[in-house]
Amino acid sequence: MGFKDLRAWIDKLESEGELKRIKAEVDWDEELGGILRRLWEVYSAQEMGKLGPALLFENIKGYKEGRCTRLFTNGLGLQRISLMLGLPKDTPPPEAIKVLHERIREPIKPVRVKTGPVKENIVKGKDINLFDFPVPKWNSLDGGRYINTYAGEVTRDPDTGQLNVGMYRGMIQAKDRIGVYLIPSKDWGLHYIRCQEMGKPMPVAVVYGWDPALLTVAVAGFSTECEYDMAGAIRQEPVELVKCQTSDIEVPASAEIVVEGFISPDPATYEMEGPFGEWTGYYGEAMKRPVIQVSCITHRNDPIFRGGVTGTVKSAAHEGIIFSAINTGVYKNILRAAGVPGVIDIVRRKMYLAVQIHKTYQGQARQVAAALWGSKSVTEQTRVIIVVEEDVDIHDPDALLCAIGTHADYPDDIIIYPLEVSAALNPVHSLEEKDDLKYGAGLGSNLLIDATINWKTHPKRPEWGNRRYPPTTFGSRPEIEELVRRRWTEYGL
Repeated sequence: MGFKDLRAWIDKLESEGELKRIKAEVDWDEELGGILRRLWEVYSAQEMGKLGPALLFENIKGYKEGRCTRLFTNGLGLQRISLMLGLPKDTPPPEAIKVLHERIREPIKPVRVKTGPVKENIVKGKDINLFDFPVPKWNSLDGGRYINTYAGEVTRDPDTGQLNVGMYRGMIQAKDRIGVYLIPSKDWGLHYIRCQEMGKPMPVAVVYGWDPALLTVAVAGFSTECEYDMAGAIRQEPVELVKCQTSDIEVPASAEIVVEGFISPDPATYEMEGPFGEWTGYYGEAMKRPVIQVSCITHRNDPIFRGGVTGTVKSAAHEGIIFSAINTGVYKNILRAAGVPGVIDIVRRKMYLAVQIHKTYQGQARQVAAALWGSKSVTEQTRVIIVVEEDVDIHDPDALLCAIGTHADYPDDIIIYPLEVSAALNPVHSLEEKDDLKYGAGLGSNLLIDATINWKTHPKRPEWGNRRYPPTTFGSRPEIEELVRRRWTEYGL
């Protein structure tokens, strides 16, 4: 069963020794973000792939009293996926991720309730003030205080009525306005375009703080499924939804904070947003972007604000590891639906996607890439795809580089896909190419590296045991390995 709310998740983390309460006074202006970065540096050096405890800041400068006094961050990560799934803490990450992938294959519909804790306080009109919440300036060159970092933006398809939950950055412009990074090719961007065509403002609600399952699915690239259905699948119970005060958007009834609002269809209302320290490790450029005009804020008594840093190159220690965990399951489902055979494993890193296959025909790697890039879930998220066979450990970057060097025949196996659709935040593209409001997405080509054995140039050879490549020298005979292991201390080693 899932966690009722963020508070239940915090209690679980604390009982498992996975939470640190920060009682010393901390400044929201860069200091808080600096603490989080230092935490990652220390823990990633000591424990590979881990990011230290979750942090609950309880003494924030300027917020010792008032509407909101606490901030929670660093709540997920590789070592806490098992806890989110209700598994023992010591469950190996690959096993936990396998359970995650199995669960998202069976969505569970949400249920509607009349009210919930998020309605304990309803703020409207002149009382609306986003600065009542301890929103940090996370990075030194950020254009402002970013309120939407680890939050779920909820919109509704104007035609089908289906709700969508995504995660996109948002900067406080004024006490009642949030400038947002609204990409036309994303789901909420498609909803916005339809609203523009209809000449109507788009309703939106932003959810801060709930069961970690919600933000896990918010970063996933589901093709047609509703994120609330998929969150229910992860939790193994339905999400309880309540209707917003000023629109028909529905949000989790026990969320900590919900900001409701509307985005005008008129580009004349856009305001400068950015720069912001992005997931690439670089700052995203500032430009005029759509704005959420806040119509209402609802929140629990003594609410806990939820946020996080994204602008770091230390991906192994970044909370965004959950992005990789959930999306590899999504990618497997895409390939399964496309009928691509032989997919064994998938690993996503910040700048590439590695796919391990059992190769049964020439051209199989190209079919893998075509199926993935043919889905809107993958196109903008993965610029480089590397396909290898089952003898390559795709979790080991050195093994991938070795496979590229010994299996990819240049230039035949280095294939550039002229998609003209790419991640607008990637700094490799020019400013003109990154104008997603103009083109609907970033412009750019993608790269496939086919690091499988080429059947055309390497037929099976009897002298190599009917293999296509000569025998490897990676190990001794088992008998020799056992002898050396047994005599290891005799060698003085």
